[in-house]
Amino acid sequence: MPRQPLPYFVLTIALIGGVGVFVWKKSTAVSPLTQAPPIASPPRVAPPRVAPQSTRLNFLTDIGQPYQARIDQFRSVLSEDCSEPELRYLYQLLENPAPQGELSEHWYVIANDIMTQILAHETDPQRFATTFTGLLSNSNQPEVIRDYAVQYLAEWLNPRSTQATASSLAAPSPQLATQVLQSLVTATMDPALEQSSIPGTSLMMLIDLKRSVNTIDCSEAIAALKPWLTRALRDGSTLSNPVRVSAVSAAGILAPTEFRPLIRQIAYQENGTSSLRLPAIAAIGRAGETEDLPKLRQIATSSPELSYAALGAHDTLSSLLNLGTASSSSQ
Repeated sequence: MPRQPLPYFVLTIALIGGVGVFVWKKSTAVSPLTQAPPIASPPRVAPPRVAPQSTRLNFLTDIGQPYQARIDQFRSVLSEDCSEPELRYLYQLLENPAPQGELSEHWYVIANDIMTQILAHETDPQRFATTFTGLLSNSNQPEVIRDYAVQYLAEWLNPRSTQATASSLAAPSPQLATQVLQSLVTATMDPALEQSSIPGTSLMMLIDLKRSVNTIDCSEAIAALKPWLTRALRDGSTLSNPVRVSAVSAAGILAPTEFRPLIRQIAYQENGTSSLRLPAIAAIGRAGETEDLPKLRQIATSSPELSYAALGAHDTLSSLLNLGTASSSSQ
């Protein structure tokens, strides 16, 4: 028997019920957005460090003013005091390149005065040592600034009486002194600096320290330099002549007995450069032996350029040898 169609009202009820179920399911479904884990907030980025500014010293970078006028004003402003923010500002000026448009030779004069004021007003030895050794070791710094850093580190390690009273900076601890000396030795032996003035400046600092009554022990620094000094004194050295002159002077003062054979070779080399022979002759006068006296007399009578140095070395050596003989006889 054929299938009877459903009554109309039954179809209507079924349709309404289906729509209701659909609407109920849709309204109770969880949105995919609410199921996903919350998006993590991006990490907070620290704001860039704002360079310390000093309203009293901003004129230092004003290239519209003559550099001499800025230096005079700088000295006047800091004649009595220098605040901590101002010190940080001065350190930053040294570490950064010269102001755009500033002539290098003008900025170097200003930088030299900045270093003077830092040494006069700084009270933190660690910060001073770290910053100035950093300037020295930074290959991006101009050679002049790096050389200045050596000089001011030397003044701190071995101050003259006037500097000692003018500076607020405490003397270096043994650890800081070792750190500074190691930086100077490293710079002296750096092949990239062998044609610069920095090795010679560092060696002269060590000579002054060795000659002074300062209690800082530089024996480790001298020991570390000895292989380099040996190469510097030998023929064929690639060092510039001024650096070799400083090396001869340093060898004759820092370790004269050990380097005496090489020093003699330079002093008595007739066709050698006079600028090299002069410090070698002086070193023989301080650490020579009796056998050196006739050779020094010969140089004094045969070489006009070296005669004064040779005569002085001869007299000094004679006095030392006579003093030694007298001392031995009295014992």
